[in-house]
Amino acid sequence: MSNYDFHIKAVAIAKKLAPEIQSKQVGVAKVSGEKETTVRNWLFNYKMPSRGRRLSVADKFGVDNDYLFGNASYSLPITKYDESLNCYLVPELSLSQLPCLQGIDPLPVQGRLTINFSPQLVQHIRQIEKTYSVVSSGLDFEPSISASDTLYFNVTANKIKGYFCILVGNEPQIVRYEDDHHLTTNNGDVVKLKNNETLLPIIVTQSSTYVTHV
Repeated sequence: MSNYDFHIKAVAIAKKLAPEIQSKQVGVAKVSGEKETTVRNWLFNYKMPSRGRRLSVADKFGVDNDYLFGNASYSLPITKYDESLNCYLVPELSLSQLPCLQGIDPLPVQGRLTINFSPQLVQHIRQIEKTYSVVSSGLDFEPSISASDTLYFNVTANKIKGYFCILVGNEPQIVRYEDDHHLTTNNGDVVKLKNNETLLPIIVTQSSTYVTHV
């Protein structure tokens, strides 16, 4: 991919994320968090960020770095395996962003968490790159999941009876999966999955004192 292609993609995404800003340079600077002098280098001298910074820059634009800086198809940010660290770099989302995973609009990522998934876990998930993380931020299912735990979930993982999922609807909550028609809430109620709701299977629960794998 040419540096010019990066320029075109960056400007187009900035217009989506900051439509109120008319200036290309100012818009890209706001989205990327970079100085305008740096952005000017991108837009007018057709430079690109160094390879070591491309993942974090693409995360701010809300797209996969292989799309923004390469020829890959359009994609939201995805989990990456870092061979040098021998671990996975998992996009960190907020609870309010979870419904956006069903869409195609750019999804800016707050940061990435590093974790070493077991080979057994990776083998049983169709697309490990579709793993994301979120701090439960008040959601819980005691005693298994506390309100400050970090939850790793995968949108392609199989739903397993007795295991936990994030139920994304009007208000996100943690539920125990029973079957496609029965979900148990944290207060013991059994509810049905509605047409406008989505289940995100939790594959790892992490707190300051423990890590639980599915």
